[in-house]
Amino acid sequence: MSLRAWCAAAIVLAATGPAHALKPGTHADLTKTSCVAAGLPSNLCTRAATEDYDTDSREWDDLRAHAQIDDGETACTAADGAAHRMWQLGNDLRSALGQVAISSTETNVGQVGAALGRALHTVQDQCAHEGMPNPQHAWFSLGDFCDGTATSPDVQADAIGCARGETDALMALVARAVRTSGVASRLDAKSCPPAPSSGRDHNSGPTAICQRRFLPGPIDACSFLGRAKDWDGIDRTWKGSLVAPALRAAFGAGLTGANEPRSICGGNERKLSQGTSTQIVDVSQGAPTCAGASLFCLGKADDDSANPFADDPDLETDDSGCNAGGGRPGAASLLGLAFAGLALRRRQRAPT
Repeated sequence: MSLRAWCAAAIVLAATGPAHALKPGTHADLTKTSCVAAGLPSNLCTRAATEDYDTDSREWDDLRAHAQIDDGETACTAADGAAHRMWQLGNDLRSALGQVAISSTETNVGQVGAALGRALHTVQDQCAHEGMPNPQHAWFSLGDFCDGTATSPDVQADAIGCARGETDALMALVARAVRTSGVASRLDAKSCPPAPSSGRDHNSGPTAICQRRFLPGPIDACSFLGRAKDWDGIDRTWKGSLVAPALRAAFGAGLTGANEPRSICGGNERKLSQGTSTQIVDVSQGAPTCAGASLFCLGKADDDSANPFADDPDLETDDSGCNAGGGRPGAASLLGLAFAGLALRRRQRAPT
């Protein structure tokens, strides 16, 4: 099946529509603002913000990166997976700082920014998703786009406030580690190297590392939104008040070289459960639908705002004929409602 036909099939079968997902620019904005406030080097802050922004496109299939429950997982299993990721990223950042102290190559310095941005993306997403599986999230995203509601977890004010607080908490740990390592000046000098004369990104022309920001494309958007038809109306989020501190602790342990913390649930699968099997939404009439989704996935949308992930009005067109989701490098208009990143329309490993 051609990509164009696949897009059309996704719409027809799943009644999809562009998601009002967290915009990646807001992820980047939260990270850059907190990083600068913590006294970290300016170029490191820019690099970390870009790495945070790009986590959606680079780690689309890994729901641990976005604090969500994957198909076949329990809340405890998924939360432990996210915590392990945070512990590993803390270790990666500690190791990278050590390598920079030995040799401040652009590769070693870049690994510091990458580990920081990826970790921040996960804690920011936890504030919005709290484990919410893709079918449930897709339902709310479709409703917002097609019906003008504001039910997506990505646009809630408390999620934005939570994301800001979690970002500041992790940044304080990182600032302490950077000061201890004594490599701040090296991080500032090499976190944002200039573009090589032959360097080109996959969307446009020459670009420097700190400006090459990429978005997931429409195929991923359509497949994510198609999961709305699979939701049974039952809330399957986890208790964020328990998971958020566990993610912070796991990252802190990795950053200091401590052992990975124990399982969040400790064998009690009900610890994170919301404890309800009652529908919170009547899904008997099927998922929300609207024509705009079909136009977008068929590559026929006249309005650039139909792209669920775009930060700026310019869209590219890929070889398949579907509108491509990639924005221009450096495009990061901060749409105030969206809290911390397009992390949501995340496609699950299969089929999403």
